[in-house]
Amino acid sequence: MNHLLRRQWLEMAALALLCLGLLSRPQAAAQGFADGARLCVGSLLPALFPFMVVCELLVGMALPKALLRPQARLLGLQSEDTAAALLASWLGGYAVCARLTAQLRVAGRISARDAALLMMLGCCSGPGFVVGYIGGLLLGSTSLGALLYAGQLAANLLAAGLCLPMLPKADARGVREVPCKKEKQEISLPTAIASAASTCLDLCGCVIFFRVAAGVLLSVAPLPDSAAACVSAACEITAGCAAFAALGGKAALYGICLAMSLLGFSVWGQLRLLLQGRVPMRMLAISRLLHAVLFPLLVRLLLWALPQEQTVFSTLAPRVVPMCRLPPDAAVVAAVFLCTLLYKGYKNIYNTI
Repeated sequence: MNHLLRRQWLEMAALALLCLGLLSRPQAAAQGFADGARLCVGSLLPALFPFMVVCELLVGMALPKALLRPQARLLGLQSEDTAAALLASWLGGYAVCARLTAQLRVAGRISARDAALLMMLGCCSGPGFVVGYIGGLLLGSTSLGALLYAGQLAANLLAAGLCLPMLPKADARGVREVPCKKEKQEISLPTAIASAASTCLDLCGCVIFFRVAAGVLLSVAPLPDSAAACVSAACEITAGCAAFAALGGKAALYGICLAMSLLGFSVWGQLRLLLQGRVPMRMLAISRLLHAVLFPLLVRLLLWALPQEQTVFSTLAPRVVPMCRLPPDAAVVAAVFLCTLLYKGYKNIYNTI
């Protein structure tokens, strides 16, 4: 009871400080909102919205279990559905992983053990973000981005392996012990698009909120560049990676590794929103702490295979180029997303009349 009361007081104090910051630094808040909205439209929606639609459709599909069974056995998974969700998570990123985990858990198709293991194995940044944004834009080397992507997956596997003794033992009956007995239901494409649009809107809200909080905090208390990068990474992973990349040198690479491992408050808020209490997050938090230790070590080992990439460290800062215009693919996805929201809003208003 005392712990809950203390937590409530801390949350109220944080909200009060944020309100004071918003009132005293309206320009910083507006800039944070603009940066967050630009990030959502230019990066988050093009990367996540198509995958979210696929997630909705995947839950209602019959998967080729014969092809997924070897992967499930190799990773110690009880269900082939978990193996399919893991593959989708490695391509779509942490939001896709959390969405699929919650949906499969609600549908009774994976056990509690598989759900926790899926979150530890599949919670990662997608290849588009790591290879394209971090590698290509921030570090100036897509091969270095590919190395970071491979390193984070290897760190996921090792961290999950170290956490296996803390998980409940696998039941020989597979997922039949799951109490939920929902049958697979076919999901139409319009339904999948509408559900994905609502989910992406919620995620964009998390990103914008923490971008505003970071902007206000840094304007109220100016910090050295390294400390400011840590604050940005703690609030939102994309801004943190850009801030670390601007430092140059080894601090850029290993700072980005730290940001990718610990995820930041924005990502944790998104995960909590998507999981909706279906999966405890304690094991995921432990695995991410282990990930923060293992990931930089693995990257250092992998760099031996690409010695030419070590020269990138001396010229990182000039390569941080802000995106001022939307690329055509992002504009198309944003237009589809906004049209979907308008249609859904019109439909809700029409149904209430």
